[in-house]
Amino acid sequence: MRPIELKTVINVLNGKAKGITESNLKKTLNGVSVDSRTIKKGELFFALKGSRFDGHNYVDEAVKKSGLPAVVDRKVQGEDFILVQDSLLALGEFASYYRKLVDPLVIAITGSAGKTTTKEFLGAIFAELRPTLTSFKNYNNRIGVPLNIFRLEDEEVAILELATNEKGEIKRLSEITKPDLAVITSIGYSHLQAFKDKKGVLLEKKDIMEGLSGPLFIDGDDELLSTIKYDGLKRFGLNKDNDYSFGILQESIDGSIFGDDKEEFYIYLPGVGAIKSALAATAVAFYYKIPSPVIQKGLASIKPIPQRLEIKRRGDITIIDDTYNSNPDSLINSISFLSSMPGRKLAVLGPMLELGERSLELHRISGKGIRGKVDGLFVIGEEARGLIEGFGEGVTFKDKDEAFNKLKSILKPGDIILCKSSHSLHLETLVSRIEEEICSISYTH
Repeated sequence: MRPIELKTVINVLNGKAKGITESNLKKTLNGVSVDSRTIKKGELFFALKGSRFDGHNYVDEAVKKSGLPAVVDRKVQGEDFILVQDSLLALGEFASYYRKLVDPLVIAITGSAGKTTTKEFLGAIFAELRPTLTSFKNYNNRIGVPLNIFRLEDEEVAILELATNEKGEIKRLSEITKPDLAVITSIGYSHLQAFKDKKGVLLEKKDIMEGLSGPLFIDGDDELLSTIKYDGLKRFGLNKDNDYSFGILQESIDGSIFGDDKEEFYIYLPGVGAIKSALAATAVAFYYKIPSPVIQKGLASIKPIPQRLEIKRRGDITIIDDTYNSNPDSLINSISFLSSMPGRKLAVLGPMLELGERSLELHRISGKGIRGKVDGLFVIGEEARGLIEGFGEGVTFKDKDEAFNKLKSILKPGDIILCKSSHSLHLETLVSRIEEEICSISYTH
């Protein structure tokens, strides 16, 4: 982060300085933190209140470590703080100010699936030409997006991922980031507790236009996305009538080739979902007139992303680690990829969360949708029982330990096993046990 005087921060936030001397107002901050455990010297602490924590309880610790007053929205012990009406709102306002100050080209990406992969592809392409920042990990909400913005120093391009689980969040993030270009990757059954159905998801994602000053790129093959009306709309996809149209030339477990009438592009990530993300990134790169060799190099530099359809060949057994998250659309995509592979196909699935009142129904529909595509279905948790009901057969386990013991007794050389669930189940721990305690045995066969 570029150094900024404390006095400037107070003015930007319209805050009230409590107990801060005139000399201290000239102090500069070199970063922003919302975590008193990891805050460093010179970082400004924003005290945020969440469902499980309240940063106001840790202001004293943060101030001692940083040497700067904290931003708070209620009075705390001590005299050295900046009082604002809402700390979270203030964090966003300061991020918006800083985004204007640094003034990079900002590309914002949202969608029900494919955000992270699209971000990685785009970041790799632009990094071949200009200093580029991409969103860190899953910092994609009203706290994470500002923290990513504060990472900017001299970068000329920022590729930011915007996510939501409540109405109005994308609008707020768009207002903060003020994108020069935006991408909506897909509309699916995600966070239905907040949005009820796909149309609700669409309305939320469309709000990325609120702060947008340039073109909006959408998957033109997506029926719901195609209903969007916007003067700067650009469509990418596999259909011929898209503004940027591509064809899939080859698919395999090790990657895919796609192209248009002039060029071919290779990616090392498997699955149609990865191809769609690469199409989005390539279309945006074409828009900015980036040469094809640069695009090809950037796309090919991205290796499989951990826990996102990650192929793990362990002896005579192949594991597809897709444990980062799950929803009905991504599940069907992952199962379709599994079904294309040779060998006995087994799926270990956990619940898909945040589906609201339609949770059981959508689990049943998903179960029905994977009929005939797997040789064995294993489900963990009562919340996921609809998968078995829809599929028509299978085994339900109360926890991961039960599932592991069953798998240990039936897995054999040549098997392919997909593990997928919403992140809260932490199904990646089951994957690790399979690797360490089952696959190690297969090396002796």
